[in-house]
Formats: sequence, C-alpha cells, structure tokens
Amino acid sequence: MTRSFHGQACWRLRAAALVVAALVVGLAPKRAVGQSAAPAASDWPWGARGSSSAGMGRLDLYNLGLLGAKARDPERAPAEQSTGKRQVSVQDDPSADRGPDRLLVEVLFPDGPAQRAGLERGDVITGVSGKPFKDGSLAPLAKAILDAESGASKGVVLTVERAETKGATQVLVAVPVLGKEASAPLTGKARKTALDAALALLAERQRADGGFAETLSGKNGAVVQASMAGLAWLAAGSDLTQGPYAENVKKAAAFVRANAMTASAAPTGGANWDQSNWGVAHGAIFLGELQARSPDAEVLASLTAFAADLAKRQETSGGWAHGPGGPNALGYVELNIVSGLSLMGMGLAREAGWEVPADTLAKARAYLEGSSSGDGGIGYSTRDGQQGQGNIGRTAAAWMGYTTLDLRRDAWTKRMTSYIQQHADDAFGGHASLMQQILLAGLAAQALDSKAAKSFWSASQTDLVLARSPDGSFQPRPWHESLQMGSNSDVSFGDIWTTAAWSIVLAANGEADGLPGLPACTGRLARKPKAK
Repeated sequence: MTRSFHGQACWRLRAAALVVAALVVGLAPKRAVGQSAAPAASDWPWGARGSSSAGMGRLDLYNLGLLGAKARDPERAPAEQSTGKRQVSVQDDPSADRGPDRLLVEVLFPDGPAQRAGLERGDVITGVSGKPFKDGSLAPLAKAILDAESGASKGVVLTVERAETKGATQVLVAVPVLGKEASAPLTGKARKTALDAALALLAERQRADGGFAETLSGKNGAVVQASMAGLAWLAAGSDLTQGPYAENVKKAAAFVRANAMTASAAPTGGANWDQSNWGVAHGAIFLGELQARSPDAEVLASLTAFAADLAKRQETSGGWAHGPGGPNALGYVELNIVSGLSLMGMGLAREAGWEVPADTLAKARAYLEGSSSGDGGIGYSTRDGQQGQGNIGRTAAAWMGYTTLDLRRDAWTKRMTSYIQQHADDAFGGHASLMQQILLAGLAAQALDSKAAKSFWSASQTDLVLARSPDGSFQPRPWHESLQMGSNSDVSFGDIWTTAAWSIVLAANGEADGLPGLPACTGRLARKPKAK
C-alpha cells in the first residue's frame, strides 16, 4: 500500500533557497567496495559534509552501538540532508527497518573500539559471530554487542570484506565488559550505565545560557532541545533543589522561560513558516513536570503563561498547527501530534492550578476524536486522506494530554488506552520523526501496564542497543521513511534530541531502580492518593 507523506518532518518546513517540489528516491547504482566517499574518523558523527549548524549535509547512517562506527547500505547512495521541502509518495518497506545484509562503514568514532580493532572506512560488514546476515543486520549486531558487554563472548567478531583483499576477514572488536547485567539493558546496572553517560553528555553540551547549539528550527528548536534535556534530568532524579544535574535543570528552565514564546522558526513572508507551537508545547511540558516536582513561583508563572498562549494558538477547527498564521507551504494547517503535545502542556498547567478554558478543551476533543476512525487511534488530522489513520505517537500524546486533564475515566481515553496497548510496538508505523514515536509510545506504554511496556520494548530494545555510542550519546538511525525520502529529521535535529529522548524513555518506568520518571506527564502522579 502506498502512503502519501507530507513534508520531510515536523521540524523541516521552513524558508529555504532551494525548494524541491517532488522527489522520489530510488536505488543508486552499485558502487564497488572501498569506493565510498568515506569521511575521516574525525567527522563523527555525521560525516564529512555534516558540519552545518542547521543539519544540512549530514548523512543518515546506521549507528553500530558501542563499536563506535556508522554504516549504510552499499546499494544506496548515502542519504544526505538538504534544504527545502519535500512532498512524496513512497512504497512502505518494513523490511528496511531490519537493516541491510551488508553494511558499508562510513564513519569511525575517533580511537573507539572499532577503529582500535582495525575496522576501516570502506569496509563492508557482512556478518557477525561467524554467521552471515540473512534477514537484516541490526538484531544480530545488537545481540552480539550485548553478549560481549555481558562477558558471554570475547568481543564482537565481525565478518568484513575489503576492496584490497580477496574473500572475507575477521575483525574482533573489544567493547567494555559491564558484566552479566548487560544482557538486560533496561534495568539495574545496565540501564544506569547507559543513562548516566547520556545525562553527562547532555550536561557537557549544554551552553552557558541553558540552551543547546541551534540546529533545525533555530532558536525554536533550541527550546525543544532544552526542554527535552530538562525532562531527561528530571526523569533520572534531578530537579531544582536536588540531584547531580540540579544546576543544569535550573539553566534549562531559565532558557525555556526566556525564549519559548519569542522564538520563531524561520523568517516570515510568503507561505507561513512559523513552527513556534513546538517550542511552546515542549516548554510547557517541561515546566509542568518541573513544577510538579519542585514548585517554584517563577516556573509557575511561565507555565501558566505558556498554557494560556497555547489556548490562544488553537485553530478555529480545534486543532493546532506547526505555528499560528494560516496554511504552511504545503497548504495544510493542523496536525494532531502538535494537538496532543499542546493538550499535555495545558493539562500539566491545570495540575498546577491553571484553569483550562472550557471551549478550548471542548473544541480540542471534538477535533482529535473526529480525526479517528473510532478505534481510539488519533489520525493525522480531520482532512480527507488523513482522517482515520491512527498512529501510536499521536495517540500516546493525546492520551497523556487526556490523563493530565483529568479525563482518565472518559470513554475516549479508554479507547486510546486500548489502542496503545495493541500498538505499543508500532513506533515504525509513525511519520516524520522516528525518535518522537519511540519517545511518546515508550512513555505511554510504560505508564499503562507491564504488558504494554513489554510489547514496546520487544520492538525497541535492538534500537536502544544500537543507538548507544562510546561518547555516551544516542544516535539516530535510518528507517523506511527516511530511506525513501532521502532525509531524516532526527539527523537534522541532532543527537541532543535523540540522546534526551532515549534517556527519558529509559528512566520513564524506573521506580524499581529508584528513578522518578515523569509521573506528572504520564498521569502516575495524579493517580497516587494525595496526602491528607
């Protein structure tokens, strides 16, 4: 079945000198092994051309976990981020999400395990642990990494083809041995190791003003990144008054408070390029969770201001757009991923004492529920061709919005609950940002019940293992949509976004390990009995 995807991503619509009205990406001619225009090792993580602050020129590559290498399908030209908007029709190919059976190494982490073991740019990895890849490379690679990290095997043995040699050679890549706990990366010492490294990297990359380097969507995108990093530190136990990242949380909150309602995604003129609803919604979610954890008068004032602003930004239809100002360059207005995030922000403000305007909530509910086919899955919008196309990310965001708005017993909430339980493993069925689907699905599934959480992780653990890198970051990956479109919004947005999102999901249901997660966002805080 062919689906029509509108735009490159939620973050990608912006003014640009080059506008590609239509693009269909096909297979590139075969390139001989070793003839890749491979970047130097110092070009980690995006490739030789990936230095642009806006993310242009970055390569969409498979990260090979703690090995410290990135690769691509040698049968495809490297997908490179570019300017402009794209509107394409693509053929779904779920098999692409398992990874190719041959991986052409493009980038090596400087002095990382793979480079120290002798892996070279231009090498083609054809198997692992003595077995060739036959049904995708990603799952067997992830298992080999976990086996090596747990001590069940002595490193990761890669089968490699090189242009200057005949036949295959074996490369043994040694990774740090954590112990048998590594075989269960979602709990205990294994989770703590990955999470601690990621949180430290976020702190290291945070700027003096509390924000992060601007990538896609400029200052507005920086607000989203600061909000996401703040949520990651909160989920792992820090807040305004305690935890190793209390100062980082304070700085992130100050940056978000100062910039969320003033940031514009792109210059005005012609079509509407405003993307600022993303910043205000994420800012409200971060400040709402923060206020629930460590109440502060200044945070509360900004939170209620953001919520009131979100109410004003609602379209007459009841939905929300990328930003106010009418149709964007692709001719549409509302999209329900923003509607769900906006409800989450307003719901958290409600939990802090702000009163949601009754007409705002009534119109939002009518729009969201009207986008569905009735099964509880939230569609892209109510427009023809987009109504009824349920999606785990949109539904999870709306579900968390309803729970924070104290609609947990509502009939529609129950329908969304059922949808999430049935589709918690379908992050790859989303659109635009795979990482956003993983984030929202993971939060909602882990807040619901163990069955939903197990379903989510059964589909996501391999990606978690392969996203990890030697520097503590989590890296994005190609998937069927980005491979077909030749562009990946997670790559353009950068690894702060991906690192923060994976950190949040890892910590989201960590009560057994003493982690608070995000109880306000997911409704767990509201469900707990209040002290008398």
